[in-house]
Amino acid sequence: MTRRVAILAFSLVVLIGLLGLQPWDLALGRVQRSVVAAIAKKTGFVVETVERAEIALLPLPRISLSQVSFSQRDGALSGQAVRVRAHLRLLPLLVGTLSFDRIDLVAPQIDVAVAPGSDGVAEWLATPMAELERLRNQSKIVIQGGSLFLRANGAIQSVVRDVRLVIDERSQNEPLELSGSLTWRGVPTEVSLLWPMDGRNAKAALSANSPLLKLRFDGTRSGPDEPVLNGLLALSTPSVPQLLRWFGEDSRLAAALGALTLSADLQLKPHEASFNNAIASLDGERLDGVLTLSETGAGRFALSGTLAGATLDIGRLVNRLPIPAIDAGDPGPFDLDGWTGREVDLRISVDAAKLNGARLNDVASYLLIKKGRFETGLVRASAYGGSVKTRLLAVSAPAGVDVKLQAGLERVNFGQASSDLPQLSRLSGNGTFQLALDGVGRTFDELLGSLAGRANLSVKQGELAGVAFVDMLRRAERNPSQAWRDWHQGKTPFENLTANAGIAGGLLVLTDAQMSGQAFRFNLSGNASLRTRILDMAASLASTTSALKLPFSLKGPVDAPLFELETEAFLSPASGTPFPSLLTR
Repeated sequence: MTRRVAILAFSLVVLIGLLGLQPWDLALGRVQRSVVAAIAKKTGFVVETVERAEIALLPLPRISLSQVSFSQRDGALSGQAVRVRAHLRLLPLLVGTLSFDRIDLVAPQIDVAVAPGSDGVAEWLATPMAELERLRNQSKIVIQGGSLFLRANGAIQSVVRDVRLVIDERSQNEPLELSGSLTWRGVPTEVSLLWPMDGRNAKAALSANSPLLKLRFDGTRSGPDEPVLNGLLALSTPSVPQLLRWFGEDSRLAAALGALTLSADLQLKPHEASFNNAIASLDGERLDGVLTLSETGAGRFALSGTLAGATLDIGRLVNRLPIPAIDAGDPGPFDLDGWTGREVDLRISVDAAKLNGARLNDVASYLLIKKGRFETGLVRASAYGGSVKTRLLAVSAPAGVDVKLQAGLERVNFGQASSDLPQLSRLSGNGTFQLALDGVGRTFDELLGSLAGRANLSVKQGELAGVAFVDMLRRAERNPSQAWRDWHQGKTPFENLTANAGIAGGLLVLTDAQMSGQAFRFNLSGNASLRTRILDMAASLASTTSALKLPFSLKGPVDAPLFELETEAFLSPASGTPFPSLLTR
């Protein structure tokens, strides 16, 4: 080869290279129509308008379409992209065939049509996924910096931003694989999905990683028409309420929960999810069992199941709930619907539980919720040598909310309980307590004013700390003027303490309250308003060995009543002295 020929050949190669690197505009002709048809075949996207088309051969052959609008054939998905870049395969191109190795959607804005009222990710993606499933084969699709607008009848339901996804190339009947990141409702999330596209049994996998949720599922999908998923699910969140709010669910009951980790054998059917061999950890406390989440119609879901564990802090769960304080002055109406929006049927049993300091053993509890009906309670629990049962029922009624409350303590050692409950630190002995209340109203004032029921207390062989009735009687017999001195120090042993009260019209009437011991008998009677929490009672302390009898009055607010000696019946009375509740301090 001569020097001149070598120079010409080199120049030709450089020229070809420069031409290959240079994008060339394409007229709206045969090539562009072929590219548009190939994109529709390989992605399911029908290109409707293109502002400009370019081709470049080097470093790799590619076709670029600018300001593109597109849609799926059924119209469920449509959008616009700043640029659609199709990377051509070289060998098919040499024989005149357009075949794409990869298609990039640059900064697309994609509208997905969803059914009105739908609020689930599965419902939103069902139609686009079905269109992809119909493709015989699919090129690799890369979405760079896009946004998804989920619309129902034109109204935006939700927006997914910063979408950066890679959907891998696949042939017919091969699974759909995608991975990448997106931002939904302000939370950045990394996702990956392996989804079978035919009805045969095949592997399925899903993972999501965000500040609010770490989720992983590995299993299989089966069934051509109504697919069923079976596999292992692992889920964790630092806050259940925040996680539910992220998904658009604002549940008052969920406020009881904090951090949650859950693993289970998941079986997901249309309208039902079963969590078998479930292991749930609530703030580090483990519960094992079975859970089921099912759709009951009209967009309502029901949660049911049975869980068992070693320990559970029930008090912590209850204290997190946004329960309004009982206040007759609060004019706000009850909102039972806010507590009964989702159906729940849960049974929880634990070996040991805490309830605001109280220690319970062998606990069986339940929570039943239906629309307009809320019920919870302790079916059984052992506590301090005795047993505890409770039941709370609230039902919607024409007059407001009908509330029933029942509580019972049997053979409880109050002395042992006082070590955990400072409210009972002054009382010891073995006793029982029964409470039954029933009322209806639209506000606390109406409810408290309608309450009716009874309360009974019986304690045997105990002591009442903070009072010294026996010493008071002795001083009164020797020197009446000294009777009041230091009476609130020391203890009063007793043989029996009983109290029986009836409740009607929001008024508690103490008909029979008596404490008796060696050489004394103490009686108390009167009433207490449940609305105003004001006491108006009379008491007497009598000696069983003499005729001495000291009359008292107990009046004032429940939190700080005054216990006074009646001045007309006793010489040199002392001034009124605050009297702490005998049973709660």
